[in-house]
Amino acid sequence: MTTSRRQRWDAARNRGQVLEAARESFAERGLATDVREVARRAGVGVATVYRHFPTKEDLVKAVLEDDVAEWEAVSESAKAAEDAWAGISLIVERTLAMMARHRAFLDGLTVTEGALDACRAHLAESLDGLVERARRQGRLREDITSADIGLQILALGRIVELTAGQGDDVWRKHAGLVLGAFEARE
Repeated sequence: MTTSRRQRWDAARNRGQVLEAARESFAERGLATDVREVARRAGVGVATVYRHFPTKEDLVKAVLEDDVAEWEAVSESAKAAEDAWAGISLIVERTLAMMARHRAFLDGLTVTEGALDACRAHLAESLDGLVERARRQGRLREDITSADIGLQILALGRIVELTAGQGDDVWRKHAGLVLGAFEARE
């Protein structure tokens, strides 16, 4: 019995080490990270990585699970905001912050098959009601759609990628410029 408990404990420890190493590697290098690098960083063999995560896609999903949950929570909070413009701004800024913090989140949106469509669908669902409310509240230009905002988030993601390592000031400045262009003028 002691042996099987130890194996379970070791397996859980190894899984945790693999996830932590993958988080660090994916945050730094994105989805270009090789599974061998994750294994080396975790101090385990490649077979151990594959025992816990049969494919690299399984590993990526496990690493991004918390980010996706956070993104969904941000969307719910934004939709509940009384000031719809504040809700739109929250979605834009927090999505970009996640992209800046975790390069694999950004890569996942642009590289993983179907992820871009899922992202657009999620943004549309999150933004549609906010866009209508922001227009009624006089805060959003009448010609701006949720698709426009979603597309700009993805475009700003490229700025996040190009300015990685330069701090958040650059992408925040550009996000402010985009939001300023969307805002209704009195």
